[in-house]
Amino acid sequence: MPKDVASIISRLQHAGHEAFVVGGCVRDTLLGREPEDWDITTSAKPEEVKIIFIKTIDTGIKHGTVTVLVNGNGYEVTTYRIDGDYADGRHPDNVKFTRSLREDLKRRDFTINAIAYNDDKGIRDDFDGIPDLQRHIIRAVGDPFERFSEDALRMMRAIRFSAQLGFNIDINTYQAIKVMADGIKNVSMERIQAELAKTILSDHPECVSEYRMTGLFSEILPGINAVLGSKDAEKVRSMLRYMPSTPVMRYAALLSPLGSGKARETMKTLKIDNNTTDMVTRIIRYSGEEEKLGENEFAVREAMYKYGPALMENLFVFSEAEIFTKEEVTGLNMRGSRNHLKTIRRYYDEIIERGDCISLRKLDVTGDDLLERGYSGKKIGETLEWLMHIVLENPKLNDKETLLDMLDTGF
Repeated sequence: MPKDVASIISRLQHAGHEAFVVGGCVRDTLLGREPEDWDITTSAKPEEVKIIFIKTIDTGIKHGTVTVLVNGNGYEVTTYRIDGDYADGRHPDNVKFTRSLREDLKRRDFTINAIAYNDDKGIRDDFDGIPDLQRHIIRAVGDPFERFSEDALRMMRAIRFSAQLGFNIDINTYQAIKVMADGIKNVSMERIQAELAKTILSDHPECVSEYRMTGLFSEILPGINAVLGSKDAEKVRSMLRYMPSTPVMRYAALLSPLGSGKARETMKTLKIDNNTTDMVTRIIRYSGEEEKLGENEFAVREAMYKYGPALMENLFVFSEAEIFTKEEVTGLNMRGSRNHLKTIRRYYDEIIERGDCISLRKLDVTGDDLLERGYSGKKIGETLEWLMHIVLENPKLNDKETLLDMLDTGF
């Protein structure tokens, strides 16, 4: 444990309370992974925690959570609790604080997340989370139907953990997901998108298929559901593995069979930010264009001017993943496509390194220069485009005096 976490637990214990780290931090430590954060559970009530520590924030005090600030870092300290009914399918209507660690652990989602630890008592594993870690199993704590009725998002979380950890889902837990899948429609799209993103960004993005197999996406995301059940499903799963783990490239792989229009609609439904949505839809719209480029610098500069360097970079990545996917799925050798892409990419890198003019912003003649020479209206834009095309053919001509002379001489 980090020193600050150990210090918080020690101070709670010295005040006469129990305290343990719990959940994902224990799970990840046991798996040899670096925990993202450290959650602490305690028998102390929120008001008692606030007396013990000078700097605290009432993060979720209604549900027993106080954030303790130590050396500029915040650590959530939550009182052992028993949850009431979940009328909204997400939050308990009320909570009852308890002095029993076991009662607190039994309300958690999966056994691998219901393990607690402190240095004095060691590991508390009342629900066999460690054997499940060893067997690589995602299993609900207690009755999976109860756990999923409390929070339907837990069904997606089971699949997400499976993808992140490379684990299988316990058969009873899996069957409960299939039976209760309809409940996912009561979950906000923001929470659904967060779990989907974590799934496709994981080391096993192909697990996204489970959202269709279990019926979770049949109503809420019919576009993605259709892709995962189509003839393109195998290609999509393969491309996801070959893509770098970024939202833009993984979403482009997942949504490419939909076409740019339906992909945009799906991303809007998922409430994905505009920048990611725009780049993904542009990748899908223009994918394959790089295959048509002539193997010369002029063709590459024109493409860079048309699409911009950021999109070009992503098209290269998309195309490479597509080539690897075709080789894997069909067994064909795509050497010609690989060599073409390699040549185009080499020209691209050389153009970037030299700093050739590939945008109007870098053109040495501006609209103001043309205004001074009597140009106006559409003629300014048309003339700049004409000069830009000249510079794309020969970057050495990007000199104001040279270009204006061309206008004067009618070149």
